[in-house]
Amino acid sequence: MIKLLMSLEIVEASLLVMLVIFSIIAVESENLVRSVLALLGFIISLSIIFILLYALHVGLILLLIYAGGAVALLMIVIMMTKGREE
Repeated sequence: MIKLLMSLEIVEASLLVMLVIFSIIAVESENLVRSVLALLGFIISLSIIFILLYALHVGLILLLIYAGGAVALLMIVIMMTKGREE
């Protein structure tokens, strides 16, 4: 039982480190595609944390709406407007 709790704490700590890394990449990156992919990694990591904390509905909503819809919409907009200079 103690080993299971220790491994869960290690998983949660590594997910929190990934959250910080993905958020820094999303904000500081010059490339828009890389920023959106970092946002996707952030959302996936956050939803896994919610699922591990037994908030299954919140984690699934994050995956379906934000990771599925919002990130796909952002990628489409970036790809459609990329390469046009004024």
